[in-house]
Amino acid sequence: MEIYLDVLFLENVVMNYLILLVTSKFAKMRISSLRLFIGALIGALYVVFLIFNPGIKVYYTTFAKIVLSFAIIAVTFAPEKVSAFFKTLAIFYVSTFIFAGAALAFLYFNNSGGFVENGIVYVFGQSKWTLLVFSIVTVGIIIRIFWEILQYRVIRERLMIPLKISFESRIISLAALIDTGNSLHDPLTNTPVIVVEFKAVRDILPQEIQGIFENSKENDLFSVTDIIAKSTWFSRFRVIPFTSLGKENGMLIGFKPDYIEIGESEEKKGVNDVIVGIYNRALSKNERYKALLGPELVG
Repeated sequence: MEIYLDVLFLENVVMNYLILLVTSKFAKMRISSLRLFIGALIGALYVVFLIFNPGIKVYYTTFAKIVLSFAIIAVTFAPEKVSAFFKTLAIFYVSTFIFAGAALAFLYFNNSGGFVENGIVYVFGQSKWTLLVFSIVTVGIIIRIFWEILQYRVIRERLMIPLKISFESRIISLAALIDTGNSLHDPLTNTPVIVVEFKAVRDILPQEIQGIFENSKENDLFSVTDIIAKSTWFSRFRVIPFTSLGKENGMLIGFKPDYIEIGESEEKKGVNDVIVGIYNRALSKNERYKALLGPELVG
């Protein structure tokens, strides 16, 4: 078997650079390309050193590789605080494990074969340039996937906002998601509608309205209108048709609160002209939010 040292070195520079780049993105640190390259170069030179010195076993130990990773993080990122250093180091390890898993998957699906020895991945059976190009393309795809996942999570976090609902001197607090697809309005008054889980607002609702949802009668128009008509809070409740939330022709029971409060601290905003639509199912699988807000209520 022939090992192309130039390809092995170049591959390690490229892979290390991409690992450090992903680490910087996940850690939200802006690092120059030069420093990323220097950090990648240190890791690649270490691999070359191992190739030329196979008999020095101490350099193959876990301790030696930990010291190497410390050096790479120190040179590349130069964190000022110890906590920042270890946070970046942890992200670096996670990124490395992701790429290592990709390498093992490559060996598994690649017909030409390969092996791992002393922490170094060797692949044989292809031209050296084909191997290098394929490696770069594979890693590029991996970066794109994980970066999009990270961006999606960041965006979702930014769309989360605190919400308070006041009804008859009772106030509840919950987390809401700004839903760009929520353009629901009361057809009679054109008032924007916030969609809220029943369980989140149950305690501030009159008993007769609670009974509608506890008995799953919210889609029985005759029962709903009859109960609302007899309620002492008749003037505060609405029946709102909708064509979302997985239904073509559904309806929501809504009520007009005293007011709602969106956001917190200096960005806090009070709104009076709004309807709270009650939804008798979970809006979030992980229960991270209990309400859906239209963008017009936040702007």
